[in-house]
Amino acid sequence: MAATKTVVRDIGALQVLIGGLMVVPLLVSLLYREWYSALSFLIAAGITALAGGAAYKLCEDAPEPKRHHAMIVAALGWFATAAFGAIPFVIAAYITPPAVLESFVPAGANYQSSLLNFRNPIHAFFESMSGYTTTGLTMSVHEPSVGHGFLWYRSQMQWIGGAGMIVLSLAILRQPRGTAGLSLYQSEARSEQLRPSIAGTARAIWKIYVGVTALVAVYLAAATFLVQPGYGIENTLFDAINHAMTGQSTGGFSTLDDSIAGYDSYAMEVVHIPAMITGAISIPVYYGIVSERDIREFTRDSQVRVLFGLFVVGVVGLTAFLARWVGVPYSGDPVGYLGRVATSQAFRDGLFQFISAQTTTGWQTSAIGDWNNGAVMFIVFGAMLLGGAAGATVGGIKIIRGYVIARGISWEVTRVFLPEHAVDDLRIGEETSRADEANDEIRAAATFAFTYLLLLVLSLFLLLAVLPSDFTLADAIFEVATAQGTVGLSSGITGPGMPVIAEILFIFQMWVGRLEIIPVLVLLNSILRR
Repeated sequence: MAATKTVVRDIGALQVLIGGLMVVPLLVSLLYREWYSALSFLIAAGITALAGGAAYKLCEDAPEPKRHHAMIVAALGWFATAAFGAIPFVIAAYITPPAVLESFVPAGANYQSSLLNFRNPIHAFFESMSGYTTTGLTMSVHEPSVGHGFLWYRSQMQWIGGAGMIVLSLAILRQPRGTAGLSLYQSEARSEQLRPSIAGTARAIWKIYVGVTALVAVYLAAATFLVQPGYGIENTLFDAINHAMTGQSTGGFSTLDDSIAGYDSYAMEVVHIPAMITGAISIPVYYGIVSERDIREFTRDSQVRVLFGLFVVGVVGLTAFLARWVGVPYSGDPVGYLGRVATSQAFRDGLFQFISAQTTTGWQTSAIGDWNNGAVMFIVFGAMLLGGAAGATVGGIKIIRGYVIARGISWEVTRVFLPEHAVDDLRIGEETSRADEANDEIRAAATFAFTYLLLLVLSLFLLLAVLPSDFTLADAIFEVATAQGTVGLSSGITGPGMPVIAEILFIFQMWVGRLEIIPVLVLLNSILRR
């Protein structure tokens, strides 16, 4: 009973925080005179904060969480947050008059407002889970048609989820005593400790996170002014702030129809590439640069070096798969002009989409459903499964685990040739580990990778059982990988018309993928043991 009260109290504290943060999109809605959206956020904020406050008050005297309690708080807390986060979508879908919904649709467009999709509560829950887990798969098929308030809300969800809701709560709300704070902090798949105290570490993470996001917003605004001076100051600032939030969180929601492709500009695609890369770099690296005042912290970090190496190899590989012609002349094109054009387009798509996949941001500029199977499989196994750096906001297995496993294989092979009494320590980046410590690191990384891939395979079988015959096996592999890796790119399967079982599967994968599986397994184990 005491354990239940502990979990309820901490989840309640999270919902008080989430309810309070709904005031921000409420103010944005008022700024743009979207009265019904503002009312939706007001009602939802009240429900969320009151429910959270009541839970917290009723269980205020509960003991501090132990490690397994913290895991359950993380699993149920993120699930509950996604559920409460869906409320504004549902309310707005029902109370907004048809004439107002029509006014959200851009002039000349021949579609309905995507807010109508959220009359289905599962679609609303999907959107909220995708937002908070920084996945980016969406039921807002035509994003501009949901209004500025909900565009901001979608970006805000991803931005909060990127650094972590429990981390935010530890920074400004609860400061548990003893090891309880550490347990809660680690439950959100974080291990780095930047300051002596967990509260200090949480504040340091959020200061760095806010600072980098602000710099990215300024960069995007300035670059957009230069590249598209006729875009308008208001649109430029709104897009820059939103894309800074979803880029730094590697979430990938966009304010535009068709994501970054909506700009219809190669230059704007290039402008947004740095905004993805900054989110895939570990926050402790930024902290090291600030605290040591040394930019060389970037090059010293093994994950950063591997990340940029993967970009080079991956972009070249994906471009090769995407190229239909390579400038080889034929009777209708004797100088190979069409081949050069095709190769140029392949490089354009390969550059942006590989980096988008590797950083798990999920901004999209190409119709991936039209790609050949080789290109689809290359981006899955070459980028989406691994993801970016641990300690960043990315999904996937993480570079450090892949690096540890690769170094471990090399180490095991090398040890065979060493003299019997030779020192066989393992060097990983700047750290050297003894044999027993190295074995523990390799075992932990390999166990997680195996569990991750096993869940991916099981999800694939379930998706294939319900998937319409229009889609290929490559499409199915791509979609389960993008959901579990919290990438957000889509081969065309995700949408309001997808099978309900597939939609529920993706919700589960996004939830499990963001929390790196273990907290959800702990929750399921605690339920089965009762």
